[in-house]
Amino acid sequence: MMFRTTRTIGIVAVLVGISLAAEAQEVALNGSIEELVQQTRTNPVSFSSVLNNKSCVTESCATEDCGEGCGTCFNWGENTWLSVGAGIRTSYTSGDPAQGGGEDFAINNARLYFNGKGHERIGFEFNTDLNNAQAFGGGSPVADEMRVLDAILKFQLTDNVHFWMGRMLPPSDRSNLDGPFYLNAWNFPFAQFGYPNIFQGRDDGAALWGEQGGGAFKWQIGAYEGESAGGPNFIPNGPSDNLLYAGRVTLNLLDPEPGYYNASTYYGEKDILAIGAAMMHRNNSNSVVAPGADYTGWNLDALFETKLSNGGVVSLEGAYYDFDDDDVVAPNSTLPPSGGSRQGQSYFMLASYLFPQECCIFDIAGKFQVMGRYQEYDRELPTVAALPGTDDQVDIQLNYIMFGHNARISAIWSRLNQTAAAQTRVGGASSDTFTLGAQVQF
Repeated sequence: MMFRTTRTIGIVAVLVGISLAAEAQEVALNGSIEELVQQTRTNPVSFSSVLNNKSCVTESCATEDCGEGCGTCFNWGENTWLSVGAGIRTSYTSGDPAQGGGEDFAINNARLYFNGKGHERIGFEFNTDLNNAQAFGGGSPVADEMRVLDAILKFQLTDNVHFWMGRMLPPSDRSNLDGPFYLNAWNFPFAQFGYPNIFQGRDDGAALWGEQGGGAFKWQIGAYEGESAGGPNFIPNGPSDNLLYAGRVTLNLLDPEPGYYNASTYYGEKDILAIGAAMMHRNNSNSVVAPGADYTGWNLDALFETKLSNGGVVSLEGAYYDFDDDDVVAPNSTLPPSGGSRQGQSYFMLASYLFPQECCIFDIAGKFQVMGRYQEYDRELPTVAALPGTDDQVDIQLNYIMFGHNARISAIWSRLNQTAAAQTRVGGASSDTFTLGAQVQF
């Protein structure tokens, strides 16, 4: 135990030292909307509890109580602030009962966002969501209870290097770093479900990350628990105490994307050509079934988006994934949408077009967007629920974009197909689904 603790501390110290040594000249972030997305992406219309009462940020506030009428007072310093926000995604889904479908209303996400700083270089992020968010469950019999989504302590080591610790999105693919609110598509891609997570793509651990050129180049590395206690991928990992290590690099050849997070469309506010690569690895991840069997997952992803001369916006996105469990399947492991194995290869391709004409529906201005996506997951191993085979799905989507990612309505037709070897899975060989969804963030 002493050796393991010493080794972990040593690794962290070396990483911090390397990052500080590699620090380039200070680059100031621009004032575009992307800066707002990164600083308050989980609370798009943020506000400070002391912003409207300037007496709370006076010298007296730093030394004693603010007095009557001042409201909440934070006395860390002039850079102290707290922002609060909320986001809701809700939908109606209709599918053929003969294909395992039905008619259902759902609350896909109901998030509360809290972000703040006590010092220029010390901050936090705390967010919650429904336990049954996106119908993935989370290891609790109470589907509609609230649970911790993110709980991150944030330290800005230098102008371009940051250290985060707690529950967070680990370095992974673009879709995971988008989250459901910042995807171009309504349905989260099952092609990326081979990455482990505790809840909604999150894991407990620590990350060191940085950027150069205001987000033209970004790197992220971290160490995490590596468990899958909840979320879409139910892959029990046994009593292994080995950490999962993750890393990602992103190169933006046109406009930069500053910050840890990203989006899969900026609705024409940026010209994007981004190429990313991510990898996760955990030694002895399946020790119960096969001691020594490791887990390795990696992916490549790319996004191109440009605004045309007529004002329309074209977006093209794609990703390829490879997940390897050393040819081992954990007992009772299942992976949606059909209960197949995690080991295999997957990919998706997406194209969308935002029309330049502005409409007005119910006195709310907006623009229509059409989107099409194809995804496929080729599963190599049998599980208790499925044979080896391929899941593929086509999504055709029409969006009414009112305030970007903060307010939009989506209508989606989806067809999920399964190969002949996979017809024993839930729902048979194929299924059609219609979804009407809306999301709003404050």
